[in-house]
Amino acid sequence: MTRKTPYNSNKFRPVALTIAGFDSSGGAGVLADIKTFECMEVYGVAIITCNTFQNDITFKGLTWLDKKEKERNIALLAERFPVKAVKLGMHKNLKDVLHSIKLCKNYFPDAKIIWDPILAASAGYDLDIKIQKEALTKILSSLSLITPNQIEVRKLGDSKDAVKAAKCLSMECPTLLKGGHSSAKKTSSDQLFVNGKLKKEYSSTRLKGKEKHGSGCVLSASITASIAKGDTLENAIGIGKKYVTDFLKSNNTLLGYHMN
Repeated sequence: MTRKTPYNSNKFRPVALTIAGFDSSGGAGVLADIKTFECMEVYGVAIITCNTFQNDITFKGLTWLDKKEKERNIALLAERFPVKAVKLGMHKNLKDVLHSIKLCKNYFPDAKIIWDPILAASAGYDLDIKIQKEALTKILSSLSLITPNQIEVRKLGDSKDAVKAAKCLSMECPTLLKGGHSSAKKTSSDQLFVNGKLKKEYSSTRLKGKEKHGSGCVLSASITASIAKGDTLENAIGIGKKYVTDFLKSNNTLLGYHMN
């Protein structure tokens, strides 16, 4: 589509879009994504899928936005911003994820799409998302990366074995299995699977007592920012791993600081 007086990407920062929930504590969702984009020198734009009622430890509920509102927002953004990469966060169900992907393909056909499949809020709320295989296959075939944690990958990959589930998902798109919920005590290893095989492992020392609300959002957002800047997938994940490690180390509370 023709953009009305768009920003010149040669003079303006690369642009990344997040389509996710609004967390008023600022720890997760679009607020955390925008903070991450800014610190990584990427201009961030956002569309919210829902308004949540929560802080860093308590989740009381949420209100979903209408799909038409999402499209009105993205159409206006497309008039001005040449989005290079998109991060998808909290969505109502798989059909809603597909709807966001369809909009992105329509308005930003060259943008890379990363999905952080949030099936439950870290503050304690199960979204009760049903996994329909046909819808999931359509989603995966449109992505550049999916970033599930140990719990999410088992549900999406329909297996009690997280690695087996990740390998299954990776037959459709690259899958980064996050190690934060693994049983390993000394290291935290994120594993990238491509075409059913382990492509690369990203390990760091496990930080005891440094858990952070929204750390999964921050990791996927930092990867998205790197991809918007033109980094390869493997390098973007490495950069993202370093960014989220610094985020985890930033203080001793549940809400981390973003630092350049």
